[in-house]
Amino acid sequence: MEHKVWLSWLLVMSMVTIFLGLGSQGVCVEEERKALLEIKASLMNTYEYGADVVLRTWVGQGECCDWERVKCNTTTGRVTTLSLQYLDENLKVGSMVESEDGMKKLWSLNVSLFLHFEELRSLNLSWNYLDNRILNKEIKKFSSLKKLEILDLSSNSQIDNAILPSLTTITSLRVLDLSHIRLEGPFPTNELEALENLEMLDLSMCAINGFERALRLNKLETLILEQNNFNESIISSLKFLPSLKNLDLSGNELSGPFPPQGTSSSII
Repeated sequence: MEHKVWLSWLLVMSMVTIFLGLGSQGVCVEEERKALLEIKASLMNTYEYGADVVLRTWVGQGECCDWERVKCNTTTGRVTTLSLQYLDENLKVGSMVESEDGMKKLWSLNVSLFLHFEELRSLNLSWNYLDNRILNKEIKKFSSLKKLEILDLSSNSQIDNAILPSLTTITSLRVLDLSHIRLEGPFPTNELEALENLEMLDLSMCAINGFERALRLNKLETLILEQNNFNESIISSLKFLPSLKNLDLSGNELSGPFPPQGTSSSII
C-alpha cells in the first residue's frame, strides 16, 4: 500500500512540474529584463511612440522569457534568442517617423545593452533603420558575447563597408547575414577571413564586384552571393573552401560554360 501511495505522490508531483513548465521558458533574469525594457525604451524615444504600440508584451514586471521575440534557456532563464527583425511592422500606420529632411529617422540603439545577455546565441536585427554611425563603432562590443553564433543585420540600408573592421572581432559567429546592405566594391576577404568559425555567409544584393584574392574559410559550408556583379572568374577565388556544400551565384554576370574550362569541378 505504501508503495502505491508513494508512486501516486510521485506521479502528481511530476504532473505539477510539467504543468508549471508549460507556461514559461524559464525564470527571467532581472538584469536581462531591465535591458530588454531599455531596448524598447530606446525605440520608443527615437520614434516617439507609446508603450502600447511596439513590443506590447514587454511591460513592467512581466516574465520576460514569455515576451514576444524572446527565447530563454529553460534551465538558467537567460535569454538565448532575440528576434528583433522588422520592428516597423509593429508600429502604427505611417511607419517610422521621418526627420526634417524627409529621411527615415535612424534607431539610435545602445549596443551595450546586449552585453547583459551572457547566453545570447542568436540576434536578428534585420529590416530596421539602425544608426550605422553608432553601429560601426559599437558592434565590436559583441566580441564579449562568447556564445553568439548567429547575427543577422540584413536589409539595414544605412550599413556599409565601415562596419566590417568591427565585425571581425566577433569570432564566435557561425552564421552571418549581411545581405542587402551597401558593401560596394570587391569582396571583403581580409575582414571576413578573421571569422574562422563561419559556416554560413549571406552577402546577396551587396553590389560586390569581384575578389582581390581567394577566400580561405575552412568551415564555410554555405555561401550566398546572389545578385551581385561577379563574373565567371569568381570560381577560382573559391578554391580554398574545403567544406563548401552550397553556393548561390544566381543573378550575377556569369557567361560561358560552367565551371569555366580548366577549373576543377570540386570547387563548385
